[in-house]
Amino acid sequence: MKTIDLNADLGEGFPFDEQLLQIVSSCNIACGGHTGDKESMKATLRLAQKYNVNVGAHPSYPDLENFGRKEIVISNDDLKNSIMDQVQSFLSIAKEENISVNYVKPHGALYNKAMIDITTATVIVEVIQAVSESLSIMGMPNSVLEILCQESGISFIKESFADRRYTSEGKLVPRSETGAVIHTNEEVWQQIKSTIEKGQLESIDKQLISLKTDSICFHGDTPEALELIQFVKKKLVENSIHIQSFL
Repeated sequence: MKTIDLNADLGEGFPFDEQLLQIVSSCNIACGGHTGDKESMKATLRLAQKYNVNVGAHPSYPDLENFGRKEIVISNDDLKNSIMDQVQSFLSIAKEENISVNYVKPHGALYNKAMIDITTATVIVEVIQAVSESLSIMGMPNSVLEILCQESGISFIKESFADRRYTSEGKLVPRSETGAVIHTNEEVWQQIKSTIEKGQLESIDKQLISLKTDSICFHGDTPEALELIQFVKKKLVENSIHIQSFL
């Protein structure tokens, strides 16, 4: 039987975390940079444990105002300290709850920047090396961050997105552009099916691009997130594809 890991960005204050955690096999929990506090982290961790879901930290630029979705001007040292504080705070809370954290996935603009910028990718890798040798990093395949992880001996989890369009270069279409986010069940399913079965998907300009993946992400803040993932779960069952963590 084929398997695929489904992950979701959670602990961000949106209403469907518990329902999503009954379907996904991994979750990325906000740890204070773009949103989230000790109570939201603790609550989401407990729900993840309840439903036996693999846990990752989800740090971002320190930018509550823009939900971490705008690249900000920040020194490398300040960025490193911020990510370090976010991840260590999350790990500390998880330890209190006796819950394992297995990976780190950057959020929003930090995620996008780290895929193409060696300086930002290096900051993230240095944080992980300083915090824990056992943590993996989740990000886009064929990215600067993946290459740096390979060179640094850090396990890299290749991620694709269920509800986002790609450029012909394999990058995410900016959210500011029309059509960047996919909102319909069938379009999301067709993208996922192609990714799982063929290791490729169709870009926004109708070009086929190679995109091998270990995990597929649903954004918890997408209004249709719960409906989309429920539909996808049904289609996965029909196609004999089992939802299972990459671990």
